[in-house]
Amino acid sequence: METIVESGRQRLMPWVYSVLLHAAFLTLLVLSFHWTNSTLPSLGGKSRTAKPVQATVVDQSLIRQQMAILRAQERQKRDAQRKLLQQAAAARTERKQEEQKVVQLKQQQQAAQQALNRKLADLQQQARAEQDRLTKLKAAAAVEAKKRRSAESARRRAELEREMRVEERALAERKAAMVQAKQARMASLRQQWAALIKQKVESNWNQPATTPDNLSCIVQVEQVPGGTVANVQVLSCNGDEAVRQSIVTAVYRSSPLPPPSDPSIFDRTVKFTFQPNSKSGN
Repeated sequence: METIVESGRQRLMPWVYSVLLHAAFLTLLVLSFHWTNSTLPSLGGKSRTAKPVQATVVDQSLIRQQMAILRAQERQKRDAQRKLLQQAAAARTERKQEEQKVVQLKQQQQAAQQALNRKLADLQQQARAEQDRLTKLKAAAAVEAKKRRSAESARRRAELEREMRVEERALAERKAAMVQAKQARMASLRQQWAALIKQKVESNWNQPATTPDNLSCIVQVEQVPGGTVANVQVLSCNGDEAVRQSIVTAVYRSSPLPPPSDPSIFDRTVKFTFQPNSKSGN
């Protein structure tokens, strides 16, 4: 607004200067006309008779023309000033309208925000109420379920305990049977392995003349993986030294010893009963 007023002042300054200039011109014309009707004293100083001074004739049409121009310029100046005032008033009115629109918009935004806050608060309150109701329903359902279960809980617990005991006994029996079966299998495999070793040793034995008919000796063999014999001891025997030595020689001749059918039963120390005249033995 201040910029508009300042611009209007700058536009009016040339008109003001023009009016002042024409006013000065009119003043000079009036003074010139006044001097034409005046009498001047003689420059000689002796004669007191005044002589008329020749005056320039003023063109009245020129004066009227200048006055018309001045009036037209004055009207233009007033019109321009009125236009500037109207523009300033319109600008003030427009600014007030814009300010009112801004105020109304802020009020609408505040009202909308308040309405949104109220709606959100209502929704939150409804959600809390719904949650409380759901919690109560769950609690009631849990109590009712507990009541229903309490009537048969003891009976069911007793049945479960009986079933568990039966299952535990059955499991223990199965485990024991599995252990026994494994032990029996391992024992059978060891017997078969020992029989293979005994058979190979007996096939490599040269019987001495002093061998008794009921020869029975407990032989312990030390071997390394692969069956190579590392040491042989005759722990007990009813034969003489020659018989004992013949058995040791037969064991070394049988190296490497036959491997077991199951590698898990391999043992570095093997014992077997040397009874060449018997069809069965350990």
